[in-house]
Amino acid sequence: MRLLLLLPVLSLATLACAPATPPPTRETIVVTGSAYDRGLQHGTALRSKIRSFYTTLLNNSLYPFLSREQPDIAGLLKEYDSDRYKEGRFAFELLLDSAKSIERDLGRAGRDELRGIAEGSGLTYEQALVLNTFVDTTLAVRGIGLAIRQGRAPVIESVEFLGAGADQVDNDGDGSSDETDEGVFRPYDPPFFAAAVELDVRTRLRVVFSDADGVEPQTVRVRVNEALYLHGDPSLEFVDLSPGRLQVTWTPPEPLPLASQITFVLSAGDTRIIEIPGPPRASFRRDEELLVTTRGAGLHPRDISRPPLTDNRTRPPPFAVGVKGARAASGPLLAHSFALLDANTAHKHTVVVEHRPDNGPPYLTVGWAGIVYGLSGLNSRGVGVACNPSDTLDNSVVGSVLSQAADLSKAKLLASGLPAGFLVKRVLERAGTAAEGAAVLAEDSPVYGWNCTVADDQGGLEVVELDSDAFKQGQGGVYGYGPTDRDATMRRFSSLTDDDLIVGSSYTRNRDDSIFLNLAGQRVVPQRYWSGFFFRSRRVIDNVTRRLQARAEPVDVPWLEGLLAEPEVVDRSDSMNAVVLDLRARTVHSAMGAVPAPSVPFVATELRP
Repeated sequence: MRLLLLLPVLSLATLACAPATPPPTRETIVVTGSAYDRGLQHGTALRSKIRSFYTTLLNNSLYPFLSREQPDIAGLLKEYDSDRYKEGRFAFELLLDSAKSIERDLGRAGRDELRGIAEGSGLTYEQALVLNTFVDTTLAVRGIGLAIRQGRAPVIESVEFLGAGADQVDNDGDGSSDETDEGVFRPYDPPFFAAAVELDVRTRLRVVFSDADGVEPQTVRVRVNEALYLHGDPSLEFVDLSPGRLQVTWTPPEPLPLASQITFVLSAGDTRIIEIPGPPRASFRRDEELLVTTRGAGLHPRDISRPPLTDNRTRPPPFAVGVKGARAASGPLLAHSFALLDANTAHKHTVVVEHRPDNGPPYLTVGWAGIVYGLSGLNSRGVGVACNPSDTLDNSVVGSVLSQAADLSKAKLLASGLPAGFLVKRVLERAGTAAEGAAVLAEDSPVYGWNCTVADDQGGLEVVELDSDAFKQGQGGVYGYGPTDRDATMRRFSSLTDDDLIVGSSYTRNRDDSIFLNLAGQRVVPQRYWSGFFFRSRRVIDNVTRRLQARAEPVDVPWLEGLLAEPEVVDRSDSMNAVVLDLRARTVHSAMGAVPAPSVPFVATELRP
């Protein structure tokens, strides 16, 4: 679900002539004392902006968009067909249900701070509660809605590169040639890396789509690099294998270039037209990306980097980059590009908050008016943290449905656990090292799926991937790794060296985040099969990796600021902030208050002793 209102976008090419002062939509405030006092000071100082933010983002933007999920969700959970959720009340009532469920997990200090926000701003306590919990609940509901839509869209049963099993070449990088399954993906599993290498330039691609309602041939799209092939093109052959199963074979109209990378993008729709909500439409498979190389490229499947796309089809997701040791010019740095939902609103309500609590270290967060947290920040002990969403069905809302599976007619979507922003606050309130920060993240179950990068001024650098462990898979929903850690094939999870980490918005270690399950006719599968973040994250990680790999000198703050402003890694519609945390200098460098965020200058905010 794309939660935004399209708006004219500032070109990043104007960065050099941007004004020397930060935009008027940006605020910096200091809050001190007890949790309630800090909330009251925040609410009072930003009263008008908080009320504006609630009205324009939630009432005018989020609620109407979230309400579009009601028909899909009500088809599975009949409670959402009841009167309480009709006449435009679905979004608010659903978010309020979950906010009240989450409330008990916030702790007394968290609830007190929200009461202070409400009293200072003039919001009701319920409104302040929803404002501070809606992100995670919305992501969970959005994820369920997206998974439902993908579940009724055509499935890719298999992919085959014809001839790869008889070309005397090792096409899958396993050390053997011409195995019976070489170049064949049956069943299809979305690839993290290249699907095949060293293919013949005349290799044909065969895909089998299936759907209970039938696959509509005229909806099939096969993109090969920048060339698009549609129904009726002589390069595409269609064969009905059986009811609901369509075989599509693409034959290159001319030989592919030698020693080159080729990106295939596949999609198809079914024959059933969905009428509500409008407009009438088929259910479409998300774009599936297959990366290959042709003869002479000489690369292993795991060493191929996804090239940038120029068709404006892919929006970069949030990502984080941490550097330390030999990679860092003057001490550890953590950079964060956060993009999710602007709706022509969030950028007008940005704020850097300096928190000085009665107990615990002072800390800085980068966020928005009326929200007590940020999704990145640092504390006076030299610990920094940055969190990105990771789509998953192993979340607390799905867990609530599982617990009510005996009678789905009365089941509701109820979130529980801690929103990611409150997890960030706890890290900054408690941690003195990256390892301690990772331990804090592991203490409480999150509402949704997130991956958080934690760093400290002594060179600690760790990633913690979190889910709600609704399926009880044995690790409590916590999957951590660092720069030196490797997977079963001895490849680093998400690093170039021992001194860096590059993290996107999909799981890298927690690959099988959910089990394969059929719940009331709805397929539950791991996020790589349905999430829009999956291929986008692989692409942004590869892009940033190329840039970091090409950097000969140690990385400094200006270089990271430039990286966060690169057009290929910036979401031009929903970029919300760009942040570089200088952990040794206890300084936050942040660009925000515009769309995209790094189209305005970075401003340094030093955390006072």
